[in-house]
Amino acid sequence: MSSNPSTTSVIPAPPEPVLAVLDPVTGPRLAALETPILRADEAAATRGDGAFESMHVRGQSAWLLEAHLKRLAHSAAALSLTLPPRDALEQLVLTAIEGWQERSDAEAGVKLVCARGPEYAPELGPTAYALAFGVSDTLIRRRRTGVAVASLSFGYPAAERAQAPWLLGGCKTLSYAGNMTALRHATAAGFDDALLISADGYVLEGATSTVVWTPNPGVLCTVPIDTGILPSITAEYLFEHAPELGLKPFRQLIRLPELLAADGVWLCSSVRGIIEVTSIDGCPTRRSPLTPRLTALLGFQRNAAQCV
Repeated sequence: MSSNPSTTSVIPAPPEPVLAVLDPVTGPRLAALETPILRADEAAATRGDGAFESMHVRGQSAWLLEAHLKRLAHSAAALSLTLPPRDALEQLVLTAIEGWQERSDAEAGVKLVCARGPEYAPELGPTAYALAFGVSDTLIRRRRTGVAVASLSFGYPAAERAQAPWLLGGCKTLSYAGNMTALRHATAAGFDDALLISADGYVLEGATSTVVWTPNPGVLCTVPIDTGILPSITAEYLFEHAPELGLKPFRQLIRLPELLAADGVWLCSSVRGIIEVTSIDGCPTRRSPLTPRLTALLGFQRNAAQCV
């Protein structure tokens, strides 16, 4: 049976991301998305040599921008990477956000990328750009429905990265192929996300997120950062404000069976906010009444794209 074209609803395509580049002459400016900004010998493309930050857009700026720039500086220092001036990076982010908001009022995130630059022309200095993008409908829906996760081996003991700085524990680098492959592996197996487990059996972090849980009422936990997990700006904000919900924050190691027995488990990050884990490896976790309160504490909405 054919549909009447005049009555068929058409879902509008999401707006394309908005690109802002750091021009060495004019400073931050908007550019067409197809603008060539990387040389063929750019270390970001050939070696994943660089750092980045992803932020949630709030109003005319990026949420917790100062903390993200501080973490970017930490990652750059670990890479021996020289960053452009801080004020230029901040303006780069704001330029991308302004360009997005001229085009769309949809919920957005912004990614700031800083790479080492051309390998055979180091005098050109680092490459920097920002990309403002719409938050996907899938992510927004998962704030309400939660996610089923698969546990995957990280391959190193929990204490290994603290003793091996060349493993870049605690850094947000462009070398994300392993993280994305973990997500694809979990998705191919029928799960929504991946949870990385150390070789000695401890829960570390999500493929692109931080794990938070309540072992019992009144306590909110996450993994110690000396395991080499990425220090989560979102979790840090959550811990700082947890007493407002009557929760005491703690950092501790936890094994998978203990996590499955927790009163609540969540994945959190800057753009997704906080999303409840509904099962791990097919085993259901407890649904927590705290989820809407934690979501609201972080300034996200569970049922709509609008955020405060």
